[in-house]
Amino acid sequence: MSDTVIDVSGLASALEARVKADEISWRNAAGSIGVSPSLLTRIRNDQRPDLDAFAKIVRWLRLPADQFLVDPEELATREEPELGSSINALLRARSDLDEQDKQYLESILQSGLDHFRQTRKSN
Repeated sequence: MSDTVIDVSGLASALEARVKADEISWRNAAGSIGVSPSLLTRIRNDQRPDLDAFAKIVRWLRLPADQFLVDPEELATREEPELGSSINALLRARSDLDEQDKQYLESILQSGLDHFRQTRKSN
């Protein structure tokens, strides 16, 4: 069984999208999350957060933690941030969608991404 690691670049991308969408500073984001600003800087520099900080961050992002937990081999071959987290962050930032609409669209997107991943693995 392979280990699981945090996709730090994906986490940083999701944080970046939320900070931009909320039009807040990184310092304000850190305060809202309940972590230090230096922790967010370390994440942006590709350093893994501890478990407590990771939990606080994904709760603030309103994303499932497993979205950022990946197989190390997958992470090594990935060139771009995970598509789902990028799109989910954009959906959450939309003021013209209510929470139910956002969740519905996220579930459709996740189903599509799961299908593509399964299709690629079987080929």
